[in-house]
Amino acid sequence: RAAGCVVTGVDGEPVGPAGRGLVAAADAGTHALLLALIREGRPR
Repeated sequence: RAAGCVVTGVDGEPVGPAGRGLVAAADAGTHALLLALIREGRPR
């Protein structure tokens, strides 16, 4: 984050102790794309 990256949990929420992983991207647009790919890949 200090370098300007966007970092959240795989659910898009702030990273916390109960998280199942994280997503880090260089910018908000890339971060949104990564989250969309993760959500589409989850079994329903």
